[in-house]
Amino acid sequence: MKDQLHILSLARRCLMVLAAALLIALALYLGSSYFKDRGRSQLTQAQQTEGANQAGLAEKQSDLANMQAEISRFNRLRQQGMVGTPDREGWVEQLLSSRQRTGLPDTLVYSLEASRPLALQVGVAAGNQPAPALTDAGSGSQAGPVFHDLNIGMTGIHEEELLALLRDYRAQVKGHFRVNACLLSDRTETGLAAHCTLRFFSLPDTAPNPAPASPQ
Repeated sequence: MKDQLHILSLARRCLMVLAAALLIALALYLGSSYFKDRGRSQLTQAQQTEGANQAGLAEKQSDLANMQAEISRFNRLRQQGMVGTPDREGWVEQLLSSRQRTGLPDTLVYSLEASRPLALQVGVAAGNQPAPALTDAGSGSQAGPVFHDLNIGMTGIHEEELLALLRDYRAQVKGHFRVNACLLSDRTETGLAAHCTLRFFSLPDTAPNPAPASPQ
């Protein structure tokens, strides 16, 4: 009887140790699952954050590339004479030089009209009376994009000579222009009479000063 009680006591102790071991194993399993899920969640969040940072970096790099391209384009326009103070005197001097280089007769006459706002271009083309040039109050500078009409006239010239003059002028002059109008008339043995309008365009590179507030 005593042996049976001793065996039962030992068996109960073994069962209790086994139960404790199972509880510890279960706790370790649940704890490892919790920390594993938490680590996976943190990893996912970190990956999402890194993805967002990469997207933001790519967007900033794209913006920087676009800005650099715009700056480069702006500098090219400045070098071409389209941005900044227009070289009106240089336009006339280059016209005279082109006439000499092409060997055309010395019958060239010209007139460079005052600059006018680009918004008036349609009205001028339609033959309406041009309005005064818009300027920044107090500074006298143009307040926006403007155009300048350079009127030229020659007599005793042929079509191919006129084209040669315009090609040479376009290649040498600092500024951008288009042939806005050209009339050939009065054909004679020595050639034609040509009357053309070369329209230059320019844009100031500084913002106009705000107009002073009117007194109350």
